[in-house]
Amino acid sequence: MARVVFHNKVGGSETLEAAAGRPLMEVLTAHGIPVNAVITTLNGKIVPEETTIVGEHDVIELRQVRHYDLDVTRRPATTVYGTPNPIYTKSILFDTQGRLERRVEQFDENSFVRFVEETFVQGVLSHGVLQEGDNVVIGLSGGRDSVAFLKLLERTKHRLPAFTMTSVTITGLPDWEEPATFAAARASAEALGIDQAIVDASDIERVFKLRRPFVSAMNEVVGGDRSHLNMVVGHQVLRRMLEDHAESIGAGTVAFGFNADDLVASMVTWITSGFRMGGIPVRQIGGMRYIFPLYRIPKKELTIYLELVAPELNRQGTPGRFTTGPQERSMAYAMADHLYGLWPGIDYYLFESFSTMQRYMFPLVEEKCRVCEGVYVAQEGVRNPVDICDVCDFFARAEFT
Repeated sequence: MARVVFHNKVGGSETLEAAAGRPLMEVLTAHGIPVNAVITTLNGKIVPEETTIVGEHDVIELRQVRHYDLDVTRRPATTVYGTPNPIYTKSILFDTQGRLERRVEQFDENSFVRFVEETFVQGVLSHGVLQEGDNVVIGLSGGRDSVAFLKLLERTKHRLPAFTMTSVTITGLPDWEEPATFAAARASAEALGIDQAIVDASDIERVFKLRRPFVSAMNEVVGGDRSHLNMVVGHQVLRRMLEDHAESIGAGTVAFGFNADDLVASMVTWITSGFRMGGIPVRQIGGMRYIFPLYRIPKKELTIYLELVAPELNRQGTPGRFTTGPQERSMAYAMADHLYGLWPGIDYYLFESFSTMQRYMFPLVEEKCRVCEGVYVAQEGVRNPVDICDVCDFFARAEFT
Protein backbone atom coordinates (compact mmCIF):
# COMPACT_ATOMS: atom_id res chain seq x y z
CA MET A 1 0.00 0.00 0.00
CA ALA A 2 1.34 3.46 -0.95
CA ARG A 3 2.28 5.84 1.82
CA VAL A 4 2.62 9.61 1.32
CA VAL A 5 3.73 11.63 4.36
CA PHE A 6 3.91 15.41 4.65
CA HIS A 7 6.39 16.77 7.21
CA ASN A 8 5.59 20.39 7.99
CA LYS A 9 7.85 23.05 9.51
CA VAL A 10 5.98 23.36 12.80
CA GLY A 11 6.91 19.89 14.06
CA GLY A 12 4.09 17.79 12.66
CA SER A 13 3.65 14.96 10.18
CA GLU A 14 0.56 13.94 8.27
CA THR A 15 -0.26 10.93 6.12
CA LEU A 16 -2.00 12.06 2.95
CA GLU A 17 -4.66 10.07 1.15
CA ALA A 18 -3.13 8.96 -2.15
CA ALA A 19 -4.20 6.01 -4.28
CA ALA A 20 -1.69 4.08 -6.38
CA GLY A 21 -1.48 5.36 -9.93
CA ARG A 22 -2.31 8.94 -9.00
CA PRO A 23 0.08 11.71 -10.11
CA LEU A 24 1.78 13.26 -7.11
CA MET A 25 0.91 16.75 -8.36
CA GLU A 26 -2.78 15.87 -7.98
CA VAL A 27 -2.14 14.70 -4.42
CA LEU A 28 -0.42 17.97 -3.56
CA THR A 29 -3.22 20.05 -5.10
CA ALA A 30 -5.92 18.04 -3.33
CA HIS A 31 -4.26 18.69 0.03
CA GLY A 32 -3.49 22.36 -0.55
CA ILE A 33 0.30 21.94 -0.64
CA PRO A 34 2.20 24.14 -3.14
CA VAL A 35 4.83 22.24 -5.10
CA ASN A 36 7.32 25.04 -4.40
CA ALA A 37 6.90 24.46 -0.66
CA VAL A 38 8.31 20.91 -0.49
CA ILE A 39 11.19 18.64 -1.42
CA THR A 40 10.02 15.12 -2.26
CA THR A 41 11.76 11.79 -1.77
CA LEU A 42 10.56 8.53 -3.27
CA ASN A 43 11.87 5.52 -1.36
CA GLY A 44 14.65 7.75 0.01
CA LYS A 45 15.71 9.47 -3.24
CA ILE A 46 14.88 13.03 -4.27
CA VAL A 47 12.46 13.15 -7.21
CA PRO A 48 10.62 15.90 -9.14
CA GLU A 49 6.98 16.15 -8.13
CA GLU A 50 5.87 16.82 -11.70
CA THR A 51 6.94 13.38 -12.99
CA THR A 52 6.17 11.23 -9.95
CA ILE A 53 3.29 8.74 -9.99
CA VAL A 54 2.29 7.12 -6.71
CA GLY A 55 3.23 3.42 -6.83
CA GLU A 56 1.45 0.69 -4.90
CA HIS A 57 4.32 0.08 -2.47
CA ASP A 58 6.00 3.48 -2.57
CA VAL A 59 6.99 5.51 0.46
CA ILE A 60 6.86 9.16 -0.53
CA GLU A 61 7.90 11.87 1.89
CA LEU A 62 7.24 15.58 1.42
CA ARG A 63 9.37 17.89 3.56
CA GLN A 64 8.41 21.53 3.80
CA VAL A 65 11.30 23.78 2.83
CA ARG A 66 10.53 27.08 4.53
CA HIS A 67 9.56 27.64 8.15
CA TYR A 68 5.97 28.86 8.16
CA ASP A 69 2.62 27.37 9.05
CA LEU A 70 1.02 26.16 5.83
CA ASP A 71 -2.20 25.40 7.69
CA VAL A 72 -3.11 29.10 7.65
CA THR A 73 -4.30 28.41 4.10
CA ARG A 74 -4.99 24.67 4.35
CA ARG A 75 -7.02 24.77 7.55
CA PRO A 76 -7.66 28.38 8.52
CA ALA A 77 -9.48 29.21 11.73
CA THR A 78 -13.07 29.55 10.56
CA THR A 79 -16.30 30.94 11.95
CA VAL A 80 -19.48 30.07 10.03
CA TYR A 81 -22.73 32.04 10.24
CA GLY A 82 -25.27 29.54 8.97
CA THR A 83 -28.74 29.67 7.48
CA PRO A 84 -31.16 26.93 6.33
CA ASN A 85 -31.02 26.02 2.64
CA PRO A 86 -28.17 28.34 1.60
CA ILE A 87 -27.53 29.07 -2.06
CA TYR A 88 -24.25 30.93 -1.51
CA THR A 89 -21.51 31.42 1.06
CA LYS A 90 -19.38 34.53 1.31
CA SER A 91 -15.92 34.12 2.83
CA ILE A 92 -13.63 36.93 3.99
CA LEU A 93 -10.23 36.47 5.63
CA PHE A 94 -9.86 38.88 8.55
CA ASP A 95 -6.43 39.91 9.82
CA THR A 96 -6.57 41.09 13.43
CA GLN A 97 -3.11 42.01 14.72
CA GLY A 98 -1.55 39.19 12.74
CA ARG A 99 -4.16 36.60 13.69
CA LEU A 100 -6.12 35.28 10.73
CA GLU A 101 -9.73 34.15 10.82
CA ARG A 102 -11.92 33.14 7.92
CA ARG A 103 -15.49 34.28 8.46
CA VAL A 104 -18.12 32.59 6.34
CA GLU A 105 -21.69 33.78 6.00
CA GLN A 106 -24.34 31.64 4.34
CA PHE A 107 -27.19 33.21 2.38
CA ASP A 108 -30.57 31.98 1.22
CA GLU A 109 -32.14 33.53 -1.88
CA ASN A 110 -33.68 36.56 -0.17
CA SER A 111 -30.71 37.38 2.04
CA PHE A 112 -28.32 36.96 -0.89
CA VAL A 113 -30.18 39.54 -2.97
CA ARG A 114 -30.15 41.94 -0.02
CA PHE A 115 -26.43 41.31 0.51
CA VAL A 116 -25.48 42.09 -3.11
CA GLU A 117 -27.60 45.22 -3.19
CA GLU A 118 -26.19 46.44 0.13
CA THR A 119 -22.64 45.75 -1.07
CA PHE A 120 -23.35 47.74 -4.23
CA VAL A 121 -24.88 50.72 -2.41
CA GLN A 122 -22.19 50.90 0.26
CA GLY A 123 -19.42 50.57 -2.33
CA VAL A 124 -20.86 53.42 -4.39
CA LEU A 125 -21.45 55.69 -1.40
CA SER A 126 -18.23 55.03 0.51
CA HIS A 127 -15.91 56.14 -2.29
CA GLY A 128 -18.12 58.75 -3.99
CA VAL A 129 -18.38 56.62 -7.10
CA LEU A 130 -21.69 58.22 -8.12
CA GLN A 131 -22.16 61.82 -7.04
CA GLU A 132 -25.08 64.21 -6.89
CA GLY A 133 -25.70 65.80 -10.29
CA ASP A 134 -23.42 63.45 -12.24
CA ASN A 135 -24.14 63.07 -15.94
CA VAL A 136 -23.04 59.50 -16.61
CA VAL A 137 -22.50 57.45 -19.76
CA ILE A 138 -22.52 53.69 -19.22
CA GLY A 139 -21.30 51.16 -21.75
CA LEU A 140 -24.21 48.73 -22.13
CA SER A 141 -23.10 45.65 -24.04
CA GLY A 142 -25.94 43.47 -22.76
CA GLY A 143 -23.45 41.19 -21.02
CA ARG A 144 -24.16 40.06 -17.48
CA ASP A 145 -22.07 42.76 -15.84
CA SER A 146 -23.62 45.80 -17.51
CA VAL A 147 -27.12 44.31 -17.28
CA ALA A 148 -26.66 43.49 -13.60
CA PHE A 149 -25.43 47.07 -13.01
CA LEU A 150 -28.62 48.53 -14.46
CA LYS A 151 -30.75 46.06 -12.51
CA LEU A 152 -28.95 47.07 -9.31
CA LEU A 153 -29.59 50.73 -10.14
CA GLU A 154 -33.25 50.01 -10.82
CA ARG A 155 -33.70 48.36 -7.43
CA THR A 156 -31.54 50.69 -5.30
CA LYS A 157 -31.74 54.13 -6.98
CA HIS A 158 -33.79 55.52 -4.08
CA ARG A 159 -30.69 55.11 -1.88
CA LEU A 160 -28.22 56.71 -4.29
CA PRO A 161 -27.43 60.32 -5.20
CA ALA A 162 -29.54 61.83 -7.98
CA PHE A 163 -27.78 61.63 -11.36
CA THR A 164 -28.64 61.34 -15.03
CA MET A 165 -27.52 58.45 -17.19
CA THR A 166 -27.32 57.49 -20.84
CA SER A 167 -26.52 53.95 -21.92
CA VAL A 168 -24.40 53.43 -25.02
CA THR A 169 -24.36 50.16 -26.94
CA ILE A 170 -21.49 49.87 -29.37
CA THR A 171 -21.90 47.71 -32.48
CA GLY A 172 -19.68 47.10 -35.47
CA LEU A 173 -18.49 43.55 -34.86
CA PRO A 174 -20.57 40.34 -34.97
CA ASP A 175 -19.75 39.53 -31.33
CA TRP A 176 -20.98 42.96 -30.25
CA GLU A 177 -24.32 42.37 -31.98
CA GLU A 178 -25.12 38.84 -30.72
CA PRO A 179 -28.98 38.78 -30.68
CA ALA A 180 -29.59 37.56 -27.10
CA THR A 181 -26.99 39.93 -25.67
CA PHE A 182 -28.29 42.90 -27.70
CA ALA A 183 -31.87 42.13 -26.56
CA ALA A 184 -30.74 42.07 -22.93
CA ALA A 185 -29.16 45.51 -23.37
CA ARG A 186 -32.36 46.96 -24.81
CA ALA A 187 -34.57 45.40 -22.11
CA SER A 188 -32.31 46.67 -19.31
CA ALA A 189 -32.33 50.25 -20.56
CA GLU A 190 -36.11 50.19 -21.01
CA ALA A 191 -36.67 48.84 -17.49
CA LEU A 192 -34.72 51.71 -15.99
CA GLY A 193 -36.23 54.29 -18.31
CA ILE A 194 -32.93 55.59 -19.63
CA ASP A 195 -31.95 56.52 -23.15
CA GLN A 196 -30.00 53.97 -25.15
CA ALA A 197 -27.72 55.33 -27.85
CA ILE A 198 -26.35 53.05 -30.56
CA VAL A 199 -22.82 53.60 -31.85
CA ASP A 200 -22.11 51.75 -35.09
CA ALA A 201 -19.12 50.93 -37.27
CA SER A 202 -19.34 54.21 -39.18
CA ASP A 203 -18.85 56.13 -35.93
CA ILE A 204 -15.80 54.02 -35.08
CA GLU A 205 -14.34 54.55 -38.55
CA ARG A 206 -14.89 58.32 -38.18
CA VAL A 207 -13.23 58.63 -34.77
CA PHE A 208 -10.24 56.42 -35.60
CA LYS A 209 -10.03 57.74 -39.17
CA LEU A 210 -10.01 54.25 -40.63
CA ARG A 211 -9.80 53.97 -44.41
CA ARG A 212 -11.32 50.51 -44.49
CA PRO A 213 -14.33 48.94 -42.72
CA PHE A 214 -13.75 48.35 -39.01
CA VAL A 215 -14.84 44.71 -39.24
CA SER A 216 -12.36 44.15 -42.07
CA ALA A 217 -9.51 45.59 -40.00
CA MET A 218 -10.45 43.48 -36.98
CA ASN A 219 -10.76 40.34 -39.09
CA GLU A 220 -7.17 40.91 -40.20
CA VAL A 221 -6.08 41.40 -36.57
CA VAL A 222 -7.81 38.24 -35.37
CA GLY A 223 -6.65 36.13 -38.31
CA GLY A 224 -3.02 37.19 -38.28
CA ASP A 225 0.05 37.13 -36.07
CA ARG A 226 -1.29 40.09 -34.08
CA SER A 227 -4.33 38.23 -32.79
CA HIS A 228 -3.08 38.59 -29.21
CA LEU A 229 -3.93 42.30 -29.52
CA ASN A 230 -7.55 41.57 -30.35
CA MET A 231 -9.05 42.52 -26.99
CA VAL A 232 -6.58 45.33 -26.34
CA VAL A 233 -7.71 47.01 -29.54
CA GLY A 234 -11.35 46.16 -28.94
CA HIS A 235 -11.38 47.57 -25.39
CA GLN A 236 -9.64 50.78 -26.44
CA VAL A 237 -12.16 51.25 -29.24
CA LEU A 238 -15.04 50.70 -26.80
CA ARG A 239 -13.56 53.13 -24.27
CA ARG A 240 -12.90 55.85 -26.86
CA MET A 241 -16.39 55.56 -28.34
CA LEU A 242 -17.95 55.93 -24.88
CA GLU A 243 -15.83 59.06 -24.36
CA ASP A 244 -16.82 60.38 -27.77
CA HIS A 245 -20.52 60.04 -26.98
CA ALA A 246 -20.03 61.50 -23.49
CA GLU A 247 -18.29 64.53 -24.99
CA SER A 248 -21.09 64.99 -27.53
CA ILE A 249 -23.78 65.24 -24.82
CA GLY A 250 -21.72 67.07 -22.21
CA ALA A 251 -21.35 64.12 -19.81
CA GLY A 252 -18.31 64.18 -17.52
CA THR A 253 -18.41 60.62 -16.18
CA VAL A 254 -18.00 57.27 -17.92
CA ALA A 255 -19.06 54.12 -16.04
CA PHE A 256 -17.63 50.70 -16.80
CA GLY A 257 -19.18 47.39 -15.77
CA PHE A 258 -15.93 45.77 -14.63
CA ASN A 259 -16.56 43.58 -11.58
CA ALA A 260 -14.27 42.78 -8.66
CA ASP A 261 -12.42 39.88 -10.27
CA ASP A 262 -12.05 41.82 -13.55
CA LEU A 263 -10.15 44.42 -11.55
CA VAL A 264 -8.14 41.87 -9.56
CA ALA A 265 -7.12 40.24 -12.85
CA SER A 266 -6.12 43.70 -14.14
CA MET A 267 -3.97 44.15 -11.05
CA VAL A 268 -2.28 40.79 -11.72
CA THR A 269 -1.44 42.03 -15.22
CA TRP A 270 -0.33 45.42 -13.87
CA ILE A 271 1.99 43.88 -11.26
CA THR A 272 3.54 41.41 -13.70
CA SER A 273 3.91 43.83 -16.64
CA GLY A 274 4.77 47.09 -14.88
CA PHE A 275 2.37 49.05 -17.06
CA ARG A 276 0.68 52.02 -15.38
CA MET A 277 -2.92 51.72 -14.24
CA GLY A 278 -5.26 54.38 -12.85
CA GLY A 279 -7.11 54.28 -9.54
CA ILE A 280 -9.91 51.96 -8.37
CA PRO A 281 -12.90 52.56 -8.16
CA VAL A 282 -12.53 56.12 -9.50
CA ARG A 283 -9.91 57.56 -11.82
CA GLN A 284 -9.54 60.93 -13.52
CA ILE A 285 -7.86 61.14 -16.90
CA GLY A 286 -8.00 64.34 -18.87
CA GLY A 287 -11.35 66.01 -18.30
CA MET A 288 -13.19 62.72 -17.87
CA ARG A 289 -14.01 60.85 -14.68
CA TYR A 290 -14.07 57.04 -14.95
CA ILE A 291 -15.93 54.92 -12.40
CA PHE A 292 -16.25 51.21 -11.62
CA PRO A 293 -19.52 50.82 -9.65
CA LEU A 294 -19.31 47.00 -9.49
CA TYR A 295 -15.81 46.92 -7.99
CA ARG A 296 -17.02 45.21 -4.78
CA ILE A 297 -18.96 42.39 -6.45
CA PRO A 298 -17.34 39.35 -8.13
CA LYS A 299 -18.68 37.90 -11.39
CA LYS A 300 -20.08 34.83 -9.64
CA GLU A 301 -22.18 36.95 -7.29
CA LEU A 302 -23.44 39.15 -10.14
CA THR A 303 -24.44 36.10 -12.17
CA ILE A 304 -26.35 34.50 -9.27
CA TYR A 305 -27.97 37.85 -8.45
CA LEU A 306 -29.18 38.27 -12.02
CA GLU A 307 -30.53 34.73 -12.05
CA LEU A 308 -32.57 35.48 -8.93
CA VAL A 309 -33.96 38.93 -9.80
CA ALA A 310 -34.11 38.88 -13.63
CA PRO A 311 -33.42 35.40 -15.06
CA GLU A 312 -34.72 36.49 -18.47
CA LEU A 313 -31.69 38.81 -18.73
CA ASN A 314 -29.21 36.08 -17.82
CA ARG A 315 -29.24 34.24 -21.13
CA GLN A 316 -26.50 35.88 -23.18
CA GLY A 317 -24.69 34.06 -25.95
CA THR A 318 -21.18 32.61 -25.80
CA PRO A 319 -18.11 34.75 -26.60
CA GLY A 320 -17.00 34.84 -30.22
CA ARG A 321 -13.68 35.33 -31.96
CA PHE A 322 -13.61 39.08 -31.33
CA THR A 323 -14.28 38.76 -27.59
CA THR A 324 -11.88 35.93 -26.81
CA GLY A 325 -8.55 37.10 -25.49
CA PRO A 326 -5.05 35.59 -25.57
CA GLN A 327 -3.79 32.98 -23.13
CA GLU A 328 -2.12 35.63 -20.97
CA ARG A 329 -5.59 37.05 -20.26
CA SER A 330 -6.81 33.61 -19.22
CA MET A 331 -3.78 33.29 -16.95
CA ALA A 332 -4.59 36.61 -15.25
CA TYR A 333 -8.19 35.54 -14.62
CA ALA A 334 -7.14 32.10 -13.40
CA MET A 335 -4.69 33.73 -10.99
CA ALA A 336 -7.45 36.03 -9.74
CA ASP A 337 -9.78 33.07 -9.13
CA HIS A 338 -7.05 31.14 -7.29
CA LEU A 339 -6.27 34.21 -5.17
CA TYR A 340 -9.91 34.45 -4.11
CA GLY A 341 -9.75 30.81 -3.04
CA LEU A 342 -6.51 31.15 -1.07
CA TRP A 343 -7.25 34.58 0.38
CA PRO A 344 -11.02 35.16 0.52
CA GLY A 345 -11.78 38.85 0.23
CA ILE A 346 -8.38 39.69 -1.23
CA ASP A 347 -10.03 42.36 -3.40
CA TYR A 348 -10.72 44.44 -0.29
CA TYR A 349 -7.04 44.35 0.64
CA LEU A 350 -5.77 44.94 -2.90
CA PHE A 351 -8.00 47.90 -3.74
CA GLU A 352 -7.30 49.70 -0.47
CA SER A 353 -3.54 49.15 -0.76
CA PHE A 354 -3.62 50.25 -4.41
CA SER A 355 -5.41 53.44 -3.36
CA THR A 356 -2.57 54.14 -0.92
CA MET A 357 0.04 53.40 -3.57
CA GLN A 358 -1.52 55.96 -5.92
CA ARG A 359 -0.48 58.68 -3.46
CA TYR A 360 3.24 58.02 -3.70
CA MET A 361 3.61 56.80 -7.29
CA PHE A 362 4.90 59.21 -9.93
CA PRO A 363 2.11 61.48 -11.18
CA LEU A 364 0.34 60.24 -14.28
CA VAL A 365 1.66 61.78 -17.49
CA GLU A 366 -1.22 62.36 -19.88
CA GLU A 367 -1.02 62.75 -23.64
CA LYS A 368 -3.71 63.42 -26.23
CA CYS A 369 -3.85 61.29 -29.37
CA ARG A 370 -3.74 63.39 -32.53
CA VAL A 371 -5.84 60.80 -34.39
CA CYS A 372 -8.75 59.68 -32.19
CA GLU A 373 -8.28 62.65 -29.79
CA GLY A 374 -8.49 60.35 -26.76
CA VAL A 375 -6.44 61.10 -23.66
CA TYR A 376 -4.08 58.31 -22.62
CA VAL A 377 -1.47 57.68 -19.93
CA ALA A 378 2.16 57.54 -21.01
CA GLN A 379 4.01 54.47 -19.74
CA GLU A 380 7.29 54.62 -17.86
CA GLY A 381 10.28 52.66 -19.14
CA VAL A 382 8.99 52.02 -22.67
CA ARG A 383 8.89 53.91 -25.95
CA ASN A 384 5.77 56.06 -26.13
CA PRO A 385 4.86 57.16 -29.68
CA VAL A 386 4.55 60.94 -29.86
CA ASP A 387 0.97 62.25 -29.62
CA ILE A 388 -0.61 58.98 -30.66
CA CYS A 389 -2.22 56.26 -28.55
CA ASP A 390 -1.19 52.62 -28.80
CA VAL A 391 -4.25 51.59 -30.82
CA CYS A 392 -4.04 54.40 -33.36
CA ASP A 393 -0.30 53.70 -33.67
CA PHE A 394 -1.15 50.04 -34.27
CA PHE A 395 -3.79 50.94 -36.88
CA ALA A 396 -1.28 53.21 -38.65
CA ARG A 397 1.47 50.58 -38.70
CA ALA A 398 -1.02 48.06 -40.08
CA GLU A 399 -1.99 50.65 -42.74
CA PHE A 400 -5.63 50.66 -41.58
CA THR A 401 -5.50 54.48 -41.32
